[in-house]
Amino acid sequence: MQPLLRDFDLFIFDWDGTLSTSTLVVRLSHFFKRRYNPNYIRAHPEEFRQPKEINGALDAGEAKTLDFVYDIYSFFARPRLREGTIELLEELRTNKKSIALFSDGAQGRLNRELRRLGVEKYFDMIVSAETIRAYKPNPTGVELVIKRMRGTKKKSLYIGDMAIDIFMARFAGVRVCAVGKGLDPYSKLSACKPDYIFESTEALARKIG
Repeated sequence: MQPLLRDFDLFIFDWDGTLSTSTLVVRLSHFFKRRYNPNYIRAHPEEFRQPKEINGALDAGEAKTLDFVYDIYSFFARPRLREGTIELLEELRTNKKSIALFSDGAQGRLNRELRRLGVEKYFDMIVSAETIRAYKPNPTGVELVIKRMRGTKKKSLYIGDMAIDIFMARFAGVRVCAVGKGLDPYSKLSACKPDYIFESTEALARKIG
């Protein structure tokens, strides 16, 4: 069995840039935020590494993105699945792995995109940082998923396309797989020393299959 399938039972994915294409709207929203800057995170880890206490339901963000607002957004920014996404998710399902999603994207937008792109069925759990008010690289989202999925940190893997994903996984105490050709360049990802790194989501899908 391929090592990633052998070593992990729970696969937690980022969305924008990892499984779906990153739109201009998403890129611009990331550009000016200090928490996406690796140098700032390294200099101020105390701002991010402490997880928050989360209680109650996780679906509160669904109503925040009104249909007409999302329709306007999607008219100018139409995300698509990245090459290899379906093959990757199918392979994990075939091997009876648990699959979750944790993203900084708004819950309503995530739910609509997953449905429209036909991949909602693959995920056992979908969590938005907006809903829990704990944004990357804070590890709360990853720790929450592991707890509610009854997983373990040792057997969980986070997959993302940005340096911030690597720091978040490190703060959470889980291993991380970086994929290139997303929001951050391969060189930036490599400099953050993830546990695993692939040129693209498609390359990961080929390797894991």
